[in-house]
Amino acid sequence: MNSKKIVITLLGFLMLSGVLATTANATPWPNLSSTQVQLTVTDGTTSYFISTLSGVPLGFDVHNGVYPGWCVDRSTTMTRSVPHSVVLYSSLTPPAALSSIDWLKINYILNHKQGSMMDVQEAIWYFTGDLGYSEISTPAQSMVNAANANPYDPATDMVLAVICLPQSDPDAQNSIIEIRRCGSGLSPGYWKHNVKVYNGGPGHYSGAPTHESDETMEGYATSILVVGYASIPAEVDTPQEFLEWANMRFQNNAYKKGNPSWLELANWFNAAAGLLPYSD
Repeated sequence: MNSKKIVITLLGFLMLSGVLATTANATPWPNLSSTQVQLTVTDGTTSYFISTLSGVPLGFDVHNGVYPGWCVDRSTTMTRSVPHSVVLYSSLTPPAALSSIDWLKINYILNHKQGSMMDVQEAIWYFTGDLGYSEISTPAQSMVNAANANPYDPATDMVLAVICLPQSDPDAQNSIIEIRRCGSGLSPGYWKHNVKVYNGGPGHYSGAPTHESDETMEGYATSILVVGYASIPAEVDTPQEFLEWANMRFQNNAYKKGNPSWLELANWFNAAAGLLPYSD
């Protein structure tokens, strides 16, 4: 990995974990607190855990409340109904200890569930390498096969796994919660204008309730590069280069329906901002 890509990966980790800012639209989605929070789990019926978070500061994309939860570490048993100290990580930029897991495939499963709660859990364990037995249910195998063929698309899928990493807690285990995108996606015209402003075009940044800025645009670009969409040229490997490349696409009518189309490019930005895809 060259030095530029190392910088992008590290910056993407910091921005996605919420270290650099706490206000809405200040970092790519999800904007997560970097401080320890409390996780309490009970047994679920539609998800493996009913996961309750508390002690989460205001201003982030994950809040105090109840979430569907799933087990990552089958070899450990987490004490139920007792608060555990955890730090939250986006599964798009996982902590080093869990970076070998294929999180895109787990995210695909969370967006395309089949069968029972245990079928979904078995499919997750398959990709965490912690299944513990060779045969899995037919629905679980179907989800595994589909995930291998169609990994998670951050630009269109709505559910994302957030990792709850225990902090020196022997009674806790690695687990995940599901979070969902919120808000309507913004149009290609919105992103075309703001990308042009970043590149020195006329006018001012748009957005509500706060305007975009050079920092937010670079944050979205960082997130997009960390995901690594196939149609981004290999030589485009800094946020600034990506925003220049995106501007050339947006200003060229040949790419209105090209590859990537203006709509596809806009939805990359929408995904980075935690918004639903925009549709014509």
